[in-house]
Formats: sequence, structure tokens, C-alpha cells
Amino acid sequence: MQNPGVVSRIDRMLADALQKSGYFGHGITLVIAVSGGPDSSALLYSLYRLRDIHHLNLHVAHLNHDTRGEETEQDAKFVADLARELDLSYTIQKEDPLTYQRNQSISSFEQATREMRYSFLYRVAQAQGASAVAVGHTADDQAETVLEHILRGSGLHGLKGMTEVSPWPWPPNADGVSVLRPLLAAEKQETTAYCRELGRDFRQDSENSSPKFTRNRVRQELLPLLAADYNPRVSDALIRLSHIAALDLDYLERECDRLWPNVASEETASPGSHGIRFDRPALNALHPALQRQLLRKGFVQMVGDARRLEESHLAGISTILRENRTGFRLSLPQGLWLHCTYDAVVLSGSVSLTCPLPIMEGEQRIDLPNSIGTAIVTRIGNWQIKTELVPEYSQIEHDQKNMLEPVELTAFLDAGSLRNGVWVRTRQPGDRFQPLGMYREKKLQDFFTDSKVPRNWRDRVPLLVSGERIAWVVGHRIAEWAKVEAGKAGETAVLRIAFCQKSQFAEGH
Repeated sequence: MQNPGVVSRIDRMLADALQKSGYFGHGITLVIAVSGGPDSSALLYSLYRLRDIHHLNLHVAHLNHDTRGEETEQDAKFVADLARELDLSYTIQKEDPLTYQRNQSISSFEQATREMRYSFLYRVAQAQGASAVAVGHTADDQAETVLEHILRGSGLHGLKGMTEVSPWPWPPNADGVSVLRPLLAAEKQETTAYCRELGRDFRQDSENSSPKFTRNRVRQELLPLLAADYNPRVSDALIRLSHIAALDLDYLERECDRLWPNVASEETASPGSHGIRFDRPALNALHPALQRQLLRKGFVQMVGDARRLEESHLAGISTILRENRTGFRLSLPQGLWLHCTYDAVVLSGSVSLTCPLPIMEGEQRIDLPNSIGTAIVTRIGNWQIKTELVPEYSQIEHDQKNMLEPVELTAFLDAGSLRNGVWVRTRQPGDRFQPLGMYREKKLQDFFTDSKVPRNWRDRVPLLVSGERIAWVVGHRIAEWAKVEAGKAGETAVLRIAFCQKSQFAEGH
């Protein structure tokens, strides 16, 4: 149904968006992404009507995806004819998304098409000296986007959906150009009505009805089903959800900006190689929601875009932090690796890191205290080892006493099981170890492999031994035979032992 007020509403919407975003006046250049459909056509017609009063230079851009044969050729001709009619400069280019998908090794055709399209638009914007590219996304697109993200198990960034102005999404580290979505509050029926009220034509993309694309199935099947059977205003509900997520995310991002200098730092392993280093104790002390946002922020700083970083990656990182894994590495999208060391979590483009453990030579005896409350510090190379007998053992005491030390470098052992004395050394041929929770020994080499300790670290991992038996693989696990038996902490002398590198030890600690 035609709406006589739709023209003034759409024009006013775009004028407000230009005012809020600052993309007007002084001959500023905007590139308009025009597919020929009703949304992008309405966007072009409205900006054209506003260009004189807002002092805009407009440039039309159209990418021929070459996926529908003659139909895509007709779309390109329609856009070119329209630009010439309006006396606007334009760029039209043809590219093959299947070739792009194959060359970039992208599993999703939709993702490949999206990246190819934004890469094209960025090149056009750069060539025209444009500050932004205006695209015709509407409220309907927002609802569909949020619902798609829900189906994928998205976090807050996905629930936030699209914003009226956003950083350039692709390629990574593309600076100086923003995405402008001035129609984000308009419905698709309004853009169609707008074109018709102006007596303007537009094109219809047959692929918009093809069920092979997830977005089309969400639009044509899922949203109508939800509206019919559950909530007739489901699109409005999804848009409200995006606004709520945006507010929550804004708070978290502000907190991340505040915490960043105390938690993260850039480091250069070698010329041309850099990474983001997170202080592990400081990171572990934060709520998991902040941990995830900080790590995501580091990922974006490394590659410029987090679109390929999924919630499953962040969930895996959270598990690594929660379980205090050390010597572990995780492959992330776009060639990044996450490495967990004794005191740090490092995002790097390198598959391996230089071992952070100091060299230890020979076998050194460790003196043990003979009374509760007495502590002894033994220095071996760049290691400082603190031993003390504690009156009782509990997880709460464990956590509280280790706030200044990496928890994974502290262990509580049954002092009675160490009657043969205690030494520290590194691995030797034939070493075997009985990890906590296992009733048989295994090769230390197999334990290192199962624990994903990098090969170049294994000769530096300290081993706490008593007699010929390994009581603790430092930073990883104690031995079953050396554990403090549950319920007997009050009857057994408990040895607390902490390893720390000299640079990590607080003065006088």
C-alpha cells in the first residue's frame, strides 16, 4: 500500500543520519553502494535529493558478482544508466566470488561474497577520497542479522547486529573509511513505497528468493514462522535485543579500554614479528566476560577484524584459562596462535614461542623447613623456590596465598612422602611419572605430549624429585603418590612449595 508520507519520512531519516554522523557539508564525498534493488535505490534517490542542501559529492559503486548471467548484466546496466541520468560519477566492476572463495580458502560462499564486495567498495572509496560508503541496510536486515547470529550461538557482538556508523569491516586494518547505514530504522516496505512514490524504477534480485542461502531461509521461512506461531512483532523484539546488547557491550568495551594498559602489552619477538602479551595472573583475576573481551580486542589489534573469530574460539580460550593450562597453544583464524606460558597468554602470528623458562643445569637439593610457619627460599639460577610447612590445606587457602604468584607454579604436597629428600632437576632419559589421578606410571615424554608442552620447552621444565621419583612436574601436575589425602590435611604435614622467576618475585616476598 502506498504511503504519501513515506518520502518525507525517508528523507528526514537520512538527513538526521547525516547530521548525527557528521558526513555532510564542505563538499564531503560519499560512495553509495547500489545493487539496483529497492533499498539501495531508495538510498541513492534520497541522498541525491539531499545532496545540494548538505553539500555532498556522490559517487555510485556497483559490483557485478557475475552469478546470474544476463540478470547481473542487466543490474549493472540499470545502475550505470541511473547514475548517468542523475549526472553522478560511477564505478562498475565485475568479479567472480567463486574464484575469490577458492583463492582465499573460505568455506562459506556468502562470506566470500561479502568480503569481495567490501574490498571492492573500499578500493572505490579510496580512489574517490570518500569518508564513508553508504549502504542500504534496513530494520528488516537488522532483525535477520541478529536472528542469524543467535542461530550461530553468537556473543554480544553478534547480538548487537549492525550500527548506523561502523568501522570498515574488510579488508583488515582498512583505515579512513566508515560504513554508513542511514536506512537502518526503515522497513523494506517503506523503501519500495519510497521508490514508487517518486515514480522511480528498481530491480529485483532473483537470488533473494533462493533457499540455498541461509539469509534467504531466515527471511522467508523462519521469521514468518516465528511471527505466526510465537510473536507477531518478532522483528521488533530482535531489534530491541540488538539495542540492549549494544548498551551492555559499550560498557564492557569501556572497561576493557581502562584495563588494557595493566593487562596487555605489545611485544616483538624478532624484527617483523610481534604479538600481544597478556599478564596471566592479572587476566585470571578478571571476570570471564572481561577476559573474553580483552582477548577479542587483542585479536582485532593483531589482524584488524574479528569477523572470523567465533564464540567457539573464545570458549576454548576461557577453558584454557580456567584450567590453568601451561605450554598449551591454540590455532585461531587468520594465522594467529594463542600460547599459554607460565605467566602470560600471548597472541602471536608464530606457531611457536621462545621458551620463557630459564636454563637449569644439573641437580640441586632443596632445603625443607622443619617447623610450621618457617619458610626457606632456595635460589637456583634464575629460579627462586620457596618452601614452607603449613598447618592445614584447603583450596581457599591455596587461592588466597597465591594472588601474587602464578597459581600453576605452586603445589601442596604430603611432606611425609618426601622423606628421601627433595631435589630439582630437568628431565633425563627414561623418566617416568605417575600424574595425579592415575594409578600407573607413564613415560614423562608421553605426559609432555598429552599436556601439549612445546618440544623446545621440555628440557627446561623443572622437576621436583624425591629419591628417584618425580613428585611434581612444575607448572603442570603433582604425582598421585605425593598428594595430600582428602580429610587428612590436619593429620599430615603439608609442604607448600612455590617456583618463581626472580623477575616475578615481589621484593621481600
